[in-house]
Amino acid sequence: MGKPTTELAAAHLRHYEVVGRALPTAAEPTPKCFRHHCFAPNHVVAKTKFWKFMREYHKVKRANGEVFGVRELKEKRPGVIKNFGVQIRWYSRTGPVNTSKEMRDTHLSRAVSRIFNELSGQHRASFSNIQVIRTCTKAPKDCTRPNVTQFHNGKIRFPLIHRVRKPKHAKRATFTAKAPQTF
Repeated sequence: MGKPTTELAAAHLRHYEVVGRALPTAAEPTPKCFRHHCFAPNHVVAKTKFWKFMREYHKVKRANGEVFGVRELKEKRPGVIKNFGVQIRWYSRTGPVNTSKEMRDTHLSRAVSRIFNELSGQHRASFSNIQVIRTCTKAPKDCTRPNVTQFHNGKIRFPLIHRVRKPKHAKRATFTAKAPQTF
């Protein structure tokens, strides 16, 4: 027996928090600690993204720094559907692009995974070229994208189409000459 059909596809990215700093030196005995939130498939890639962040924005290389800890952040309410706003930056062939996307999902990591898949499919952006700047949960009145706001209707209905009605066992034939009507 396979998986139940109500289960959603799992996210290929996970939400990590990495904490680290530069190594203490004589010039600065107590360097500043940095906490970096990132989305990565595993903790090793999360640490790599942390060092890329430290190298680009704080001029600290991996050889001159230390990581205190990596932890995966779990969703507080995984059974509740939420509207997520994600600000991202990615590098296209013509240069960097800043944009924001809205996604409706139960998990932030799954919403970000869907955005990564969308960017790679529509804009040919690779995983290493996409940078998540900020994420937030939005109230329904703050959402602007039609692919999110179309589900805010309280009376929304999803009709079940293409249903094949089976006759009772006594009236059912083993083989029939025509296909059933499904409308």
